[in-house]
Amino acid sequence: MQHYGTWTRVLDDFFQAYFTLHGYPTIPDYLFGALVSRAKVVRNPRGQWFLRFVSHDTIQIELLRSFMRRSSVTRVNRGKPSLYLRCYDVELLFAYEHACQVEPVFRPTVDFVRGYIDTHSHFRKDPSGRDRLTLTGPLVPGCHDFLVALGARNTRVSRVKESYRMNVHAGSLRRIREALYPPECVCNEAIRARIFTV
Repeated sequence: MQHYGTWTRVLDDFFQAYFTLHGYPTIPDYLFGALVSRAKVVRNPRGQWFLRFVSHDTIQIELLRSFMRRSSVTRVNRGKPSLYLRCYDVELLFAYEHACQVEPVFRPTVDFVRGYIDTHSHFRKDPSGRDRLTLTGPLVPGCHDFLVALGARNTRVSRVKESYRMNVHAGSLRRIREALYPPECVCNEAIRARIFTV
């Protein structure tokens, strides 16, 4: 105990050794796509461990919670719509942390890209008044190549500081939506509905 200082460090070392020996749990593609670069693993001085995800989208929060064994949701601050999702599932916490360190992080699957779109995008109107989807984050270049292979138009990827951005226009959304959001897939239903109305 003197070597570690706290029980948290003892447990951290134990789980790292356990998963290194027995293999890390597999994190589902959709969940990983939704969490990557948006969720953070927190180890605070009070000895708490959790995976934190912040969003104002209650549909997305509830969908992510369906993958988690132990979680809680609280408001960020009074008067603000954003919610903190905290996940205390140790297996998921270590699986996420490990998956973020293994190259390549991007997974070229429909589920992963759908999860990434659900939490890393927003709709905007283009100059003609039609909806377009703007996708942001560090994995946009991989998503761009995947979406173009599905049939989307080859639009420009812009660099924004340490991140990237691209637009998926209405025509491209119509071409790829059946493949990307098939019936009964795991997804944010509000985003799927919006994509199917463009």
